[in-house]
Amino acid sequence: MKKNLITDKSDVINYYDVYRIVIKVRREDIVYLNGIFESYDNLAVIRTIDRWESLVEILASPYFVADVKKILDELKKEIQLEIIEEPK
Repeated sequence: MKKNLITDKSDVINYYDVYRIVIKVRREDIVYLNGIFESYDNLAVIRTIDRWESLVEILASPYFVADVKKILDELKKEIQLEIIEEPK
C-alpha cells in the first residue's frame, strides 16, 4: 500500500524538539570546543551563554544527543569540562 505523502505524517520530523546541554569549561577551551563541534557538520549548535562564567550551550536534535554525549565524554579526557544541565 502506497503512503499518501500529503496526509501521512508518520515520518515527519518535529524540528521544535531540541535537547539543551549546558557545560562549563575553562575560558581558553571555548574556542577548541567550538572547533570540535564545527568539524562534525550539523551535529549541534554551540553558543557561549556566559563568557565570564565560561558556560556553553549545546543544542542538538534528538537524533544526535547520543553522539554529542559521546564527544563530551571523550573531551573530558582532554579538557576540564563539567556538564551543568542536560536532558534526562
